[in-house]
Amino acid sequence: MKIKDLMIPVDDYLTLGIEATLGDAAETLRKGGHRDILVVDGNGAFAGVLTMMDIITALEPNYKKLFKKDLDSDILSNRYVAEQFKEFNLWSDTLTNICARGVGISVKDAMHVPADNHYINEDDSIETGLHMFMVGTPQPLIVRSNGKVSGLLRMSDVFNELIGRMHTCAMSE
Repeated sequence: MKIKDLMIPVDDYLTLGIEATLGDAAETLRKGGHRDILVVDGNGAFAGVLTMMDIITALEPNYKKLFKKDLDSDILSNRYVAEQFKEFNLWSDTLTNICARGVGISVKDAMHVPADNHYINEDDSIETGLHMFMVGTPQPLIVRSNGKVSGLLRMSDVFNELIGRMHTCAMSE
């Protein structure tokens, strides 16, 4: 099975213009059933993607400082997490106030443009996509055909395919 068989085509995905706000994004996400939004420029061309992590980081920008810090350990003990929360003054205001300020943040300031290694080709195998997710490539993967963005591949879709195949194997035993 190829990526193109499982991806969500661009035309079926949520999109917003680059001049939209996070308030617009919230409304779009509430209506759309996806967790990410493709951001397009004035010509309708792919400009970037707005993910859950992008939105949360835009609402609490101190995470950018935390992400830049060279962490001494991969172990996330309760004490360590509490220390990071305090050190970086995370979520120091109420969620209501943070969200009220956040609705005016520009999508172009919150979105990200995926790095070259966060793209996958339509004709690549589903196994290639699954491997990319497992080694830490951020979700969703941006799918290209002949250099043009043609869709998105979400880990949930790959996982559902995997579970479906496991079910088929279990039923045949």
